[in-house]
Amino acid sequence: MLRFNIATSGNAVGNIKHRGTYTSGVVTADKGNGKYDVEIAGWDKSYPNIFTIEKEPDYVVGEKVGILFEYGIKEKPIICGVLRDIQYIEVTATVNSLGV
Repeated sequence: MLRFNIATSGNAVGNIKHRGTYTSGVVTADKGNGKYDVEIAGWDKSYPNIFTIEKEPDYVVGEKVGILFEYGIKEKPIICGVLRDIQYIEVTATVNSLGV
């Protein structure tokens, strides 16, 4: 029984680690039926057969997508949308100190 408790506790902690995690990836293959192979950022290989939350997805190979993990489980990634290129704007500000 102790071995079971240790195994389930370790799994629960691992799931909490990825809960709310949002990462990016690149579509590497369209498998049909709403499934895609995606190369997730920071992973060594392409992850196969990832579903999407969209009803009629139309991702193309090479497109950047956002990835969430269902219930925080690392082995259950879901495509949640297309990532657009973000333009960075440099902002500078000055602060006058009153010398108090």
